[in-house]
Amino acid sequence: MDVETPEPTAVVPLVLVLHDEAVQRDDLVERLRGHLGMRFRVLAAAGVREAADALAHAIGVGRPIALVISLMRLPDGSAIELFGHVKAASPATRRILLSRPEDTEATLQAITLAQVDRYLALPAEPLAERLFAMVDDLLGEWSAQHGGSQLGVSVLGHRYSSSAYVIKDYLSRSLVPFTWFDLSDDPQAQALARDLNLPNPAPTTVLLDDGRALYGPSIAQLAEALELTEPATLDRYDLVVVGGGPAGLSAAVAAACDGMTVVVVEDDCPGGQAAGTVQMDNHLGFPAGLTGADFAHRALAQAKRLGVQWCSAKVATGLLPLRGAHRVMLDDGTVVVGRSVLVATGMTWRRLDAPGVEDLLNSGVYYGYSKAETRQTRGEDVVVAGSGDAAGSAALDFAKHARSVVLVVRERSLDEAAVCAEIAERIAAEPGIRVVPDCEVGEVRGYGRLEKVVLLFSATGSTEVLTASNLYVLTGTVPFSGWLRDVVAQDEYGFVLTDVEVARRPELLPMPWSEERQPLLAETSIPGVFAAGDVRAGSVKRISSAIGQGSVAVAGIGRYLASLSPAD
Repeated sequence: MDVETPEPTAVVPLVLVLHDEAVQRDDLVERLRGHLGMRFRVLAAAGVREAADALAHAIGVGRPIALVISLMRLPDGSAIELFGHVKAASPATRRILLSRPEDTEATLQAITLAQVDRYLALPAEPLAERLFAMVDDLLGEWSAQHGGSQLGVSVLGHRYSSSAYVIKDYLSRSLVPFTWFDLSDDPQAQALARDLNLPNPAPTTVLLDDGRALYGPSIAQLAEALELTEPATLDRYDLVVVGGGPAGLSAAVAAACDGMTVVVVEDDCPGGQAAGTVQMDNHLGFPAGLTGADFAHRALAQAKRLGVQWCSAKVATGLLPLRGAHRVMLDDGTVVVGRSVLVATGMTWRRLDAPGVEDLLNSGVYYGYSKAETRQTRGEDVVVAGSGDAAGSAALDFAKHARSVVLVVRERSLDEAAVCAEIAERIAAEPGIRVVPDCEVGEVRGYGRLEKVVLLFSATGSTEVLTASNLYVLTGTVPFSGWLRDVVAQDEYGFVLTDVEVARRPELLPMPWSEERQPLLAETSIPGVFAAGDVRAGSVKRISSAIGQGSVAVAGIGRYLASLSPAD
């Protein structure tokens, strides 16, 4: 195995190659070094033990591990064993499996269990060239997420602090690794707060290993510090995309490929709700499947490579339409101007109208959930409110860790709820989940954090008081279109009308259609303003559909831009 010498300068990420044949291994390593240059340090290992030592050393000296490439069968073990160790020690590390014909069954198992990001069937000639496309894709994705600012992040706060929850949730869905210090019961965290001279009660504090400390930061401040956003630098763009979910990112990539100047305005992290717990098993070209977060960050890396600007942690608050110069107002007081605008703001969770909810929001009452949160509920009592697949899946995930889980559904039974049969069967077989039908959350109580959830039974009007420290609300979604009210036509439910629907429902238009032509494909009631994805009326609420809609909308956008005069 190559011996690594410490470098006093910038830490270069590691790429590790495992192969049992020395000549092929050395040739592949040399080719990779020539291909990657000084951006990555390429090391070689002959087996699992050597690789484990190299990985342990890299972690010990703070060297990021970007990629591991390994044969399935090695002299002292298998790639599956190695990848399991890598996933536990460095979750962000990408993994490529090289599979010989005799390893087909093991390879399929690895793909099914999502233990690999890519695989290459051998023999593959020429190996280096066949492999480089995968390497570039994965390293580009890794660099977009972790290469811009390889800062260590620590979060110091209270378990049920609203600001701590928001920060941890944002970091988790942005795939930023961080260390959590709980001031509630962790002596080490309390000692750290004293060393920092923090007041009591202490604000949620984010520590970066370059010496900076952010006290009670907003998400916008945190995103800027971690280089997860960039300012909109042009006076006017060809296209302003509002919403960085699947539809918005798809449109941004397609528009940039057509030579347009594009900026994406996103109020959160890449992917929107898709960056949470979504697992995409039917996405063409990814036999191992990929998570919503993986998809979103891959798409963002692709968009940035094509020149798209990413303006995140900014909330669009209004739209001032003006031919050739539509103005999108943001919550920080700035304005982004586009010759055209695509609305791709998707859906948001339906708010729970019950006493106490707003007071305890993010302090025990949460909308949606992430996988990372489930592990924090060990030994706690959890209530999940909702009747769909999202609520059912959440109940199953929390049951792996929480002391008890209560699933509250409005329907008279789980069979009548909008839960697929497979999830319903798994819930019925899970002893840690109690299903309470024909019921809804009537009230929540607590001082500074959730303590009680009051259930209201629809048929009898009776109540039941549950002791709970966490309530997760997944009672459906509504279109995120309020910022366009009285500007762009919407249907009775808040979905944005486009193309033929604009002409068919003139009574819903805030102002008459101003062009002699009919609305273009995906165009709203405002010429030059388009919509795609779940926020669009009549759309199929699927990630794959949103991706297609975003790309297709660019055809209409291109026609609109071509119709503008040079003065516009």
